Amino acid sequence: MITDITPPATEPVSLEGAKLFLRLDHDEEDDLIVDLIQQARERIESLCGRSLIRRARRMTFTPPLKRTLYLKMAPIETVTSITLHLEDGIDESLDLSSLAINLRATPASLKAKTLKLFDFHNRSDVQAISVDVIAGYGDSPEDIPMPLRQAMLLLIGQAYETRSGGELPAIPMMVDALIMPYRSLKL
Repeated sequence: MITDITPPATEPVSLEGAKLFLRLDHDEEDDLIVDLIQQARERIESLCGRSLIRRARRMTFTPPLKRTLYLKMAPIETVTSITLHLEDGIDESLDLSSLAINLRATPASLKAKTLKLFDFHNRSDVQAISVDVIAGYGDSPEDIPMPLRQAMLLLIGQAYETRSGGELPAIPMMVDALIMPYRSLKL
């Protein structure tokens, strides 16, 4: 499970940019457009396994834990903390220097540097492990690859056209084509 520790400071697409794309020149639906921008960002992030705007995020893993944890999010700038959540309700922080953290690979990974009897993956008292990271392309929309921002605009347009309710339509083929290079697919 991936959650935000801090929300993004800005969205990848501005309100003005979305309104220009939708060809809107009134302000009556600004709150709706802001919501559609956030929904589009969350959907793109979910589909791609990426964080668009840099922010603090938390990944939580539950047992069984493997020797290597794969951090299925990109791009990850740094791992800030790793916490074991134990059966007795106590949280235990792991020393980051005792772990081999590979942020260059996709997906990024972490594992114990040495094989000890009581590594996190061998412990029976571990209920979950949380990995806190700083992830994202950057702090401004210009840092995000253009195809991902274009995909967001298409999703915003689709959601605006179908705003009257009903089921969320399928992802348009153009959105799928734009985000394909950024997706991590399992084989």
